Amino acid sequence: MTDKAALDHTTEGREDDRPALDIACINPKCRRAALVSTSGNHCQVWRGTRKRRFRSGAESYTEFVVKYPLDRYSNADARILANQYFQLRDALGDIVPEAVFAMSCINGEPNLFVLARAVNVWFNIANPLNREEAVGLLRDHPIARAQLGVFVRQARRWRQGPNPRVIDLYGLDNLVMDNQRQIRFVDSFYVFFFEDMLHMLGGEHDYELEEKITVSLRRLSYLEEILALSATSGSD
Repeated sequence: MTDKAALDHTTEGREDDRPALDIACINPKCRRAALVSTSGNHCQVWRGTRKRRFRSGAESYTEFVVKYPLDRYSNADARILANQYFQLRDALGDIVPEAVFAMSCINGEPNLFVLARAVNVWFNIANPLNREEAVGLLRDHPIARAQLGVFVRQARRWRQGPNPRVIDLYGLDNLVMDNQRQIRFVDSFYVFFFEDMLHMLGGEHDYELEEKITVSLRRLSYLEEILALSATSGSD
């Protein structure tokens, strides 16, 4: 298989296993995509490629993902999720891939979906099992180290500021290094956990949310640790 054929295979999938996305407002030419993730708490992720041909004969390809929700969302829900995402992108810039939140008819019912620029995941930077390799990569790639510094500082500001919130690091695949060796945060649905929600549901303690917050904070501390280690020389 040639390199281009391999790329086409991984980004688009074989023709017979690429179901049509049933989203009314998406151009039919973009509706064929490969299912690449079903492990998220809130959505499935489908990936596709759109080819654009210019009058000069040149061609360009745009790789995108469509995030299908597992639940039904109203217009009010969509506004909340989009607002949280844009707070994230305003603070973290290109660390957060561009995304569009839209309501449409999905499988015959009104619902929210997210269309985002695809990320070619290369390394899971937030997994503590990858500690030694992560430190070495951050030493070798100063742009990634600077990006991770921005991420952890902003995460601490959110945690300590008004309306305290914890960025979602519970999903191990939320914070990654892409194939350009840059840091990307790829989550879109419910990107923050709010500690004041622990006791709001009828006064009952939400142990599931507590676990997600605890794990996210532990991984944030881990990121701070590898960031500090990567700032020292390899001989230290």
